[in-house]
Amino acid sequence: MDLNSLKFFKMATTEMDWAAQRQKVLSQNVANADTPNYRPKDVKEVNFKDLLRGTSAAPVHVARTNANHLKDTIPEQDKFRSNGERKTFEESPDGNQVVVEEQMQKVGDTRSKYNTAVTLMQAHMRMLSIAVKGNGG
Repeated sequence: MDLNSLKFFKMATTEMDWAAQRQKVLSQNVANADTPNYRPKDVKEVNFKDLLRGTSAAPVHVARTNANHLKDTIPEQDKFRSNGERKTFEESPDGNQVVVEEQMQKVGDTRSKYNTAVTLMQAHMRMLSIAVKGNGG
C-alpha cells in the first residue's frame, strides 16, 4: 500500500518537507546575522486547502536549455519557494536586517509544526496497523 495515495499522509509528508526546508532557510538567516546588507528569507506557507483539492502547483524541475549543458550538474531547486521577508523590526547600521530572536522564534514554531506532523503520522500508522492486524494488536 502506497501511503502517499492517502491524503492525510500526503499532507503530513508535505508539512514535514516544508518544515525541513524552512529550518534550512532560517539557519542560513542566523548564520548571516553579521553579514552586511543581508536580508532574511522565509519559506512560503503550504496551502493545505489546495493540496486537498489536488490543485497545488507542481514543483518546478530544472531543464536543460542547451545541448551543451552537462546533464545532472544543475542541482534541483528546493520544493518550497524561499521568499525574502518584507517586514523587519530593526536594521543594523551595516544594513543587516536579521533579528536573531525573531529567527529563533520561527525555528521553534517550525519545530513544533514538524513534531505535530510526525506525531499525527505515527498515530495514524498505529491505527492502520490495528486495522490490518485486528483485535487491537
